[in-house]
Amino acid sequence: MTEQGIDKPSSFEAARARLLALAYRMLGSRAEAEDVVQDVWLKWHLADTQEVQTPAAWLTTITTRAAIDRLRHVQRERASQAAGWLPEPWLDEVAPSAEELALRAAEMSYGVMLLLERLKPDERAAFVLHEAFDCDYAEIAKILDRPPASCRQIVHRAKARLQRAGAPLERPDPAAHARIVERLRAALEAQDRVGLLRLFSDAPEVVSDIVSDAPVCTQELASVAWMETVTALAHQASHAEVVSVEGAMGIALLFEGEVVGVIDVSTQRLADGSVKIVALRAVTSAVRLQAINRLLGRAAVMKLLARIQQNAIASITMRSDFPVDVDA
Repeated sequence: MTEQGIDKPSSFEAARARLLALAYRMLGSRAEAEDVVQDVWLKWHLADTQEVQTPAAWLTTITTRAAIDRLRHVQRERASQAAGWLPEPWLDEVAPSAEELALRAAEMSYGVMLLLERLKPDERAAFVLHEAFDCDYAEIAKILDRPPASCRQIVHRAKARLQRAGAPLERPDPAAHARIVERLRAALEAQDRVGLLRLFSDAPEVVSDIVSDAPVCTQELASVAWMETVTALAHQASHAEVVSVEGAMGIALLFEGEVVGVIDVSTQRLADGSVKIVALRAVTSAVRLQAINRLLGRAAVMKLLARIQQNAIASITMRSDFPVDVDA
């Protein structure tokens, strides 16, 4: 035990999953979130905790402020990237870790994550804390060192900006969404351009980090040009798999066992009753797919197969009274 009976390692480990989920929601990058949480651990390890009454609150405050500082720095870098910057997709695991469960508890669609890039760091922090982590304005005020009334205004202003930018009000019907995603996966694998176009609304929002030199005149032409790029990528890939991205079905494109692209899809039921793709985002950056490949890539699959094989061999035992025909 340490100051005032606080066990620093245990206190940090108990809050770590929530801190990582918070930092990821703030930064849109798992690697950067892990760096922030590691920095917070060092500060916590060196801190004088004699006046710390609630370790989780202290750690949340330090994590939020560290993420704000990191966001102010990386936003300038992201704005200068020619191909644009997209948040790193966080794939849902079949056997969820503590971090995965914390992220699910702070559920926020990939589309909203992308739109959060339009907010100032303080706005993003206040919005994430209130909407994803259920912090009240008094708690947010302590974290941001602002009056509660000011924090309330920040959150309301952030909501208004996101709604004007087209933030989805609610998640689509899961069954209808899954059907559209499966049809998109099949169309990409088949290089079915006509089939692709049938899946989209008249003016879909299309965002990707793929660099294209194709001339663009309208949003629809931009969508078509982008689909040509994705079709070419899918043609090079071994196959496409349906995966869960932030609690909604998306698509992973694989080549030689490695994930080379992740596609997030937003669907909506239109006035005529049909369900169409209204927004599509594609992440192809190898750096931004590192965490996903640790989960789904060739090395992860080979490790899983080796473990299965070892378990299978270990389970094959021969009892001493097992009948054997020595003349067989």
